[in-house]
Amino acid sequence: MATKSPLSTVRATPLKGGWDEGVFDSELLKQSIVPRNISAEETGERVTPPEDVGKPAPLRTGTYRGTKLALTQMTKRIETRFESFFDVAGFETSVPLESDVNPKDLYTFQESGSDNYPPHLAIIPKVDQVSLLKIFDFMRLLDTGTLIGTLLPDEILDFIHHHPEGATLEAIETRNRELLKDKEDIFDEDNIGSRPDWWTDAVFAQQQFIGVNPTTIQKASQFWVDGFTELAKSNPDMNSLLSSPGENSFYVQDCSYFRKAVGADDHADMVSNDGARHLPAAVTLFQLTKEGVLHPLAIAIDYKGSLKDSVVIFNKRISPTEPEPKDDWAWRYAKTCAQISDWLRHEVTVHLVNTHLVEEVTIVAAHRAFSTKHPVYRLLQPHWLKTLSVNAAARATLVPNVITKIVGVTDPQLYSFTGYAYKNFNWTGKYVPDDLKERGFPPEELASNPKFHNYAYGRNMILMWQVLRKFVEAVIAIDIYSDKQVEDDKEIAAWSQEMRSDDGGQLKSFPEIKTIAGLVDAVTMCIHIASPQHTAINYLQSYYQAFVPNKPSALFAPLPKSLAELKAYEEDDLVDAYPVKQAREWLLASHLPHLLSYRVAEDQNLLNFALSTAKLATLNRQDQLAAAAAQLYADLMQLVDVFKKNSQDMDDQTKPYDVMDPKVTAVSILL
Repeated sequence: MATKSPLSTVRATPLKGGWDEGVFDSELLKQSIVPRNISAEETGERVTPPEDVGKPAPLRTGTYRGTKLALTQMTKRIETRFESFFDVAGFETSVPLESDVNPKDLYTFQESGSDNYPPHLAIIPKVDQVSLLKIFDFMRLLDTGTLIGTLLPDEILDFIHHHPEGATLEAIETRNRELLKDKEDIFDEDNIGSRPDWWTDAVFAQQQFIGVNPTTIQKASQFWVDGFTELAKSNPDMNSLLSSPGENSFYVQDCSYFRKAVGADDHADMVSNDGARHLPAAVTLFQLTKEGVLHPLAIAIDYKGSLKDSVVIFNKRISPTEPEPKDDWAWRYAKTCAQISDWLRHEVTVHLVNTHLVEEVTIVAAHRAFSTKHPVYRLLQPHWLKTLSVNAAARATLVPNVITKIVGVTDPQLYSFTGYAYKNFNWTGKYVPDDLKERGFPPEELASNPKFHNYAYGRNMILMWQVLRKFVEAVIAIDIYSDKQVEDDKEIAAWSQEMRSDDGGQLKSFPEIKTIAGLVDAVTMCIHIASPQHTAINYLQSYYQAFVPNKPSALFAPLPKSLAELKAYEEDDLVDAYPVKQAREWLLASHLPHLLSYRVAEDQNLLNFALSTAKLATLNRQDQLAAAAAQLYADLMQLVDVFKKNSQDMDDQTKPYDVMDPKVTAVSILL
């Protein structure tokens, strides 16, 4: 047997832990991949540079695996860079410090309308502005985020999907299984593409309940039921089903508002800056049977002002028990449109805005309103770990250099969509009991009604809310005894004002807090957003989105203009809608979920927070706090078993729904 040469051995050996840091540094310098020396004064202290003048050209060539490894390491370095600045600036210090600076001078809101984002922390505040500006410029933070784009080569040498053997769905599935089987470096995490049935109605429906976005499916209004029923007149079986709901009920994923959100006319096509990517605004109608089976019935692939002006296709399978052909390409294309719509809604609205950006506003407002000794401040502060620096890095890096490169709208439209999501965030409406009830999932029925046994997210989250609220109520009761005390508390009033103010958080739905119950709800909501909610909608992204065909970020071919055109679609038409010829976009779309889904460290989870709080309070003889935290720990441990049972109750046992296990629920928005 011939002995392998050293070079052959090296080529066959994967980089299990990523590039050596020193070698990576050397290569960055060799390729001149360094941030430009741009002063924030030149951009009005905005984080994103306005121009690409002087920016290094992208690498000419690179490999698929090597580029992913480089992106991972660069992203971590960028986050670390921002963490360092936030430490020095005093926003998120690695060691608690007493400062002479008034928190209202340090924690200020970025001037409204001065950048592309909703209200957020001004990372160069007026106080001590000159020295912080110098540090900011010295660290070259303004241009650091753009390095992500430079690492993306013009040509990815080993990209397979545009080759003849990779231009079918079967070939793409096979390639995915091979990568997972190798279990090398960043390709060792399972994804939905390993399921032979990933494309089916059942798995598509399952994702509405336990996927990355289980938060927006809602009871279909009569408007939608009537509209789809009218269009089903030529389909007697479907028309009969929709006209006589009986024991069945109808739910909808409604992205009909997309054009309004991006500022486009009802009939305008939504396309990217270069015209290569397209965004559908899908509306999907589901049936939820009394047995708890969610089944897709119809999809308006791109809602244009009305159903009659949109391309609407009905499922040939009236019942989920009917056989499902793999080659119903028109229906599979429609489901892809629905998944793309949900990709944007999840990534920008549910994830970025409803957790990251809303939580940031609560943090800045709390710093400005409360003394560090106030019970509300003490309750909230442990759930702020890293959030401000992570958000700043996202605004500088992931949004302008990744998200904008893979979605099907222009940059201004994406930022308009972001602003629309923020303006329409309903603080009190998102309280878990109210939200579930409003969307057609009565909290009191979730544990007992078989109809909801597959909705593990809802069944878990109502219990988590109750446990967190119980803890908050117990801690608040240590210092606050009456509604009048709440009403007279100037710091609580200031918090509400900061959250609602046009110069502050601009969240008009945040309540004017006058009662203990109102205060407990508001504080519980802050912890809910930072911990279980962000965990539930963040840490499954790699599983569901790394396999691009399951949930692409955009269509890479124009949408069909008529139902007849859609019904004529074959496999080639569906494959052409994926980025099979766009290696950079495929790589970004498949790798972004990995960048956002690192596992939670053991010392940064909700259980460890409860245990640490209880132990320290015991040492400090804070008996009431110790009792409250100990009860929280006990309640969370009980939820571990309950959540496991809820997962086992689901019909589909291929992947357990364990993302909300308190042992892996992050204590704050860590990434």
